[in-house]
Amino acid sequence: MTRTLLSRIFGDAIFPGSFDPRWALFSANSFIAAMLAIYLAFRLGLQRPYWAMLTVYLTAQPLAGAVRSRAVYRLLGTLLGASAAVAFVPLLVNQPSLMTLAITSWAAFCLYVSLQDRTPRSYAFVLAGYTATTVAFSSVAAPHLVFDVALARVEEIVLGICCATAVHTLLFPSDVTSALIKSIDAAVRDASAWTADVFLKRAPTKSNAARWRLASDVTQFEIQLTHLRFDTAAAKPPIWAIRAVQDNLALVLPTLTAIEDRLDALGERRTPELDQLLSKLGEWVRAPAKSQHSADDLMRFCAEFKVAPPAMQNEWDTFLVSSLIAKSRAMIETLAVILELSEVIQGSKPASRLATASASKIHRAKRTLHRDQGLAALSVAAFFAAVLGCAAVWIATAWPEGGIAAQIAAIAAALYSSLDDPAPTLMSYTLWTVASLPIAAIYLFVIFPAVDGFPMLAASLGPPFLVIGYLQANPRHIVKALALGLGLIGALDLQNRFLEDFASFANVNAASLIGLIAAFLAVRAFRSVTAKHAAKRLIRHGWVDLAILAGAHRPMNRERWVGVMLDRLGLIVPRLALSGTDVETEAGRSLAALQMGLDLLDLKSSVANANDHGSEHLEGLVVKLSHAFRWFASGNIELPLEDAQALCATIDTELREYCKWDAAIQRARLTALVGLRRALFPDAPAPTGNRVA
Repeated sequence: MTRTLLSRIFGDAIFPGSFDPRWALFSANSFIAAMLAIYLAFRLGLQRPYWAMLTVYLTAQPLAGAVRSRAVYRLLGTLLGASAAVAFVPLLVNQPSLMTLAITSWAAFCLYVSLQDRTPRSYAFVLAGYTATTVAFSSVAAPHLVFDVALARVEEIVLGICCATAVHTLLFPSDVTSALIKSIDAAVRDASAWTADVFLKRAPTKSNAARWRLASDVTQFEIQLTHLRFDTAAAKPPIWAIRAVQDNLALVLPTLTAIEDRLDALGERRTPELDQLLSKLGEWVRAPAKSQHSADDLMRFCAEFKVAPPAMQNEWDTFLVSSLIAKSRAMIETLAVILELSEVIQGSKPASRLATASASKIHRAKRTLHRDQGLAALSVAAFFAAVLGCAAVWIATAWPEGGIAAQIAAIAAALYSSLDDPAPTLMSYTLWTVASLPIAAIYLFVIFPAVDGFPMLAASLGPPFLVIGYLQANPRHIVKALALGLGLIGALDLQNRFLEDFASFANVNAASLIGLIAAFLAVRAFRSVTAKHAAKRLIRHGWVDLAILAGAHRPMNRERWVGVMLDRLGLIVPRLALSGTDVETEAGRSLAALQMGLDLLDLKSSVANANDHGSEHLEGLVVKLSHAFRWFASGNIELPLEDAQALCATIDTELREYCKWDAAIQRARLTALVGLRRALFPDAPAPTGNRVA
């Protein structure tokens, strides 16, 4: 019966049938580090030894490099937050309301900054915010001791950080390098398999799981790269190679989707020569080592391919074939670079000329990820409401534990602010914190009075914390594990001197729960966003950026555009799936926006390099495109009939200018115009009146 109850609560995570030794090792390491931290805190006579233990579980991560990076960011954030508290409290000690507002404003600012960076670096700013509130609100009764409180907090957290880092680094560490290389290998296999299917089957593939997974993988590489600098592996792959393969993998999705589109548009009107070339490309992709042709040979075949159609074909088919060949050549070049870079990352061969040339062409700036300024502002509003609400009650009623409620509200409102809707997670966290209180009461009033010495203390704490650590390693249970673990550690309030005080236990934990409930209510009022609404916001951001791109005088960097749009696509797909929306249709529109952005960049680049500085119609085309993208950003699915006809006619007019273009820019501009026409008007009839020189 007990097993059935636990199975309903935790699933199958804690039973032998699904026992994972990696999770068990992680749990054992976390418990060893926690006991080491609490023991040293006792020996050093720190004010709040339990903070060292709590820090261990907050710092613990399955990969050693992630533990070390989190430790560094936690240390930096703690130092910055403690310094802010030491600066504010003495200045405003006689004006508690103003001090509360100043400290809350600082924490809100840190929260806003953290939401502009979706990598693990943001953790430093989250810590800088709520550490300041914790130190400041703990010092209100004795403001002259604020430096001592800040110093004690830093000492306790540094101790916990050092213990967690040492144990997870020295005892059977799991390195980030292996996990990252495995992820890259999987992405490369997916990209190769999808490419081979497209070239050999010469039709759109049926399964889109690989393409959506590829969109999220590129962003995950950026996050893992943040940890790689702190990894424990003896030999780390070169970061430049990982960034280069990341940027090239980002091009796979839009390029292959464009190839599928051209093949779909051509249908059975392909020539035997074109099918033969596509077969060569597919055979090389499927087994590069066994192919009789090299990537250089295939790119040369594409460059020399004659796209002139037989008499029964129209010029539009010629344009489609020309665009298909250009995209296919780009795909082979991209995939060749990816395969070589993958071998460099694995250490199986040195960097080749092709790999280094590709890396040197790619902009080496930090990859730009999606930012939502609006949601960040709403998160700040929820944070203000939660913290200032608790503080107002605290000040108005002189509630002794009011500062604890404000501290917990600040922590809870900040930690999960990056979620679309933090409210359900906060409610779950609150419920599991409540579940930890009876366990803490049993320890405080039944078990601890019988404990004598640290060995017995550690042995008594082993059963619950080993289970909690095991659950924390499982992504499905991390929220409930943290709530149970941190709630239990806080409620136990381990000190050098044991005190049985039920009134204090009840009051402090009641204040903590009130802080959690305040954060939940504030988030529910200001910040809750459904998955469907979040997906719509992401799609809208894409169209807005596309309109800005159309109106920009200087073309944006290609890698930056692909990076942010692909990141959005990776965020959109799971949200659409959660909301029950048609993933293929809605995500397909975002993918079309990504492709049109690349075509627009190519079009502008071709005009910038042309002697005529663009045809007389091009400026009108760009203006119409900008208006169309803003129309889509407003939530519309289709353009008004007159606007659609005018835009399509303008594109067709540009296509009629094909024979007047310089040979060096013919294919680039033609490919861009064909891509824009197919993305905007896939069902439009073929343009008429075109003549190809």
